[in-house]
Amino acid sequence: MTTLLKKNQVDNELARKIRDRIKWDKRVSEADLEVVVRGGVVIVSGFVDTSYKKNAALNVISDTEGVWAIEDRIVVPADYFRTDEEITEILKSQLEEMIKIGDEHIEVDVVDGVVKLEGEVYRPRLKAMAVASAWELSGVRDVLNFIEIKDPPRRVPLSMKSKFPKIFPRNGEDVILEENSKEVS
Repeated sequence: MTTLLKKNQVDNELARKIRDRIKWDKRVSEADLEVVVRGGVVIVSGFVDTSYKKNAALNVISDTEGVWAIEDRIVVPADYFRTDEEITEILKSQLEEMIKIGDEHIEVDVVDGVVKLEGEVYRPRLKAMAVASAWELSGVRDVLNFIEIKDPPRRVPLSMKSKFPKIFPRNGEDVILEENSKEVS
């Protein structure tokens, strides 16, 4: 009897820990999911509007210490459909708002709900944001990420003529020495 009680306490503690982790993960809403634990096996059920949210919930649960197995009963409604053109248009408008540096670019191609992202960016965070934006859209079945992170162009300082006097002569120019210069020994 005491072992059954201990097992229930462990299961309840694991369920509480999972709910806390889901609560603090901004990708998933705690209200959409129900979590039950039986002998280290997590049974998660509920309704979410995107496969991104379903995958995020499953990742949070699988990363929790003490989880032995997950029984996935999360439902993503199949009746919601976006055309490839709609997905492309939405993603392009979102990416336009993210890209602020002129040489960065990301191309979007969508075929049968599979988003392919290609391009070059300087900021790793921009790459992550582009992929997350694609996953968050309903109707997206998969995201292929071919975005490369490049080194930003180096900035060359402007002319230094105005700040510093000429030290070395150019093209045979005479060197002008100050009259008040002193010799140091």
